[in-house]
Amino acid sequence: MAKGRAYWGRLEVGRLLRDQKRQASKLKIREKRLEIVNKKLTAKKENIEAVERKLQQEEKRISEFANQLFRKEELFTQQLAISSQKEKTIRAEMEKVKEIKERVMGELERIIPLSKEEAKKDLLTLLRTEVDRELERYKEEKIRQSERIAKEESAKIICLALEKCSSELVFTKTTDTLQVESPQIISKIIGKDGRNINAFQRITRTELIIDKESDELTIQISSFQYLLRFMALLTLQSLIKEGRFSPLQIEKAYQKVVSETQELIVKTGTEVVEELELSNVHPELIKHLGKLKFRTSYGQNVLEHCLEVAKLAGSIAAELDLDVLLARRAGLLHDIGKAVEEEGDYSHVRSGISLAKKCQEPEVVINAIASHHRDFAPTNLYSLIVLAADRLSAARPGARGYQSEAYIERMNSLENIANEFPGIKKSYAFQAGREVEKIKKEIVIPGEVVIQVVREKRFTQRLHHRPEPTKIKSRLKS
Repeated sequence: MAKGRAYWGRLEVGRLLRDQKRQASKLKIREKRLEIVNKKLTAKKENIEAVERKLQQEEKRISEFANQLFRKEELFTQQLAISSQKEKTIRAEMEKVKEIKERVMGELERIIPLSKEEAKKDLLTLLRTEVDRELERYKEEKIRQSERIAKEESAKIICLALEKCSSELVFTKTTDTLQVESPQIISKIIGKDGRNINAFQRITRTELIIDKESDELTIQISSFQYLLRFMALLTLQSLIKEGRFSPLQIEKAYQKVVSETQELIVKTGTEVVEELELSNVHPELIKHLGKLKFRTSYGQNVLEHCLEVAKLAGSIAAELDLDVLLARRAGLLHDIGKAVEEEGDYSHVRSGISLAKKCQEPEVVINAIASHHRDFAPTNLYSLIVLAADRLSAARPGARGYQSEAYIERMNSLENIANEFPGIKKSYAFQAGREVEKIKKEIVIPGEVVIQVVREKRFTQRLHHRPEPTKIKSRLKS
C-alpha cells in the first residue's frame, strides 16, 4: 500500500515537473516575442523621429523660401513702380520729340518744294542705290576671296598629287640601232641584188639604213611607228641569231615575232591594270592598253602617259574624298582611242568613246574620254580631274621630247609676234609657250593660253573751279 502511494506520488511529481518545464518553455517563447516586438517598436520610433526631423527641416526650408518670395515680391513692386515712372517720362519725351518733328517737317515743307511722299521716295532711291553698290562690292570681294581660296586649294592638291608621282624624261626617237659582229652578216642581210633587204622592208614595213662607208657595223631600223620598229628589230635579231637569211625565212621569223608581240601586248595591259588595282576590265580594253606601249605622242610613250594620268587622277581624287579607283580608271582609259586610231579613225577621242561604249564602261569614264581635249563638255568631277591630270602629265618639263634649239626658236617666235602689236614694249614667253594662243597663224600652240597685259594710262580732267589739271594714274591688268 505504501509502495503504491509512493509510486503514484512519483508519477504526480514527474507530471508536475513536466508541466513546469512546459510552462517555462512557453514563458521563454513569450519573452522572445516581447523582445522582438520591443525592437520593432524601437525601430518604428526611430523612423518616426527621423521623419519628424525631416518635416521640421522641410518646414524650415519652406519658411525661408516664403520669406524670399515675399522679398522678391517687394522688389518687383518697387521695380514696377520705377518702370511706370520711366514709362511716363518716356511718353512725355516722345510727345516732345513728336512736336519737334512736326515743327521740323513743317519748316522743311515750307523751305523745300517737295512733298513728304516725294522726299521719302527720293530717300529710298538713294538708299537703294547705296545698298546695291555695297552689295556689289561685297559680292566682288567674296568672289575674289573664293577664287583665291580655290586657287590655293587646287595648287595644294596638285602639288600633293605630283609629289606622289614621278616620271622619266623622254626623247623623240624614230630609229632603232642594232650592232652586228661582222661585215658578212651585213652582206647576208642585204642579199643578192638587195633581195633580202627589200623583202625585209616590204614584210616589216620599215626601212633599213646601212652605212657601208662607216667603220661601225651598225644597222638602223627606221619607222615613225614604234610597234613596227620593235617587231622589225626582234625579227632581225632572230635572223642574225639563226644565221639564215631568205625572204621565206624572214616571213616565218616575222610571223613568229608578231605572235609573241600579241602575247606581250596582252601581258602588258594586264600588268598595268593590276598595278592600278582595277577590276572588271574588258579583255579588249586590256589588249588596246597593251598596244599603247608601242605608241608615242610628241616622243612621250602613250601607255606611260596614261599610267601617269591615272596615278595623278587617283591622288587628286583621294585629296577630294572621291572614288580613287574610278578616277584611276578614267585616267587610264582617257587616251585609249589612240590604240584604235591607226585602224582608220583619225579622232582618238571619238574612237575612245566608241570603244568604251562597246565595252560597257561607266558613263563617268566615257565622259572623261570625251572631254579630256574639250571636244565635249565635262559633266562630272572625275572628268575635270582627268583633264587636269592630263595637262600636268603633258606639260611638265621633259614630258614630251622637244629639241632645245626648236624650243628656243619657238619662244623667240612667240615674243617677236607679241612685240609686233602696237603699244607693246617688251613681251616674255614662258610655261613652254602656253601663255600665248593664236596670235598669228604662223604658229600653232595647243592648250589654253593666258595673255597678261600690264599698261599705264593717264587721264587729265580740267575742272571749272580749279585751274590746275588733276592727273589720275591707274595700272590695268587684264
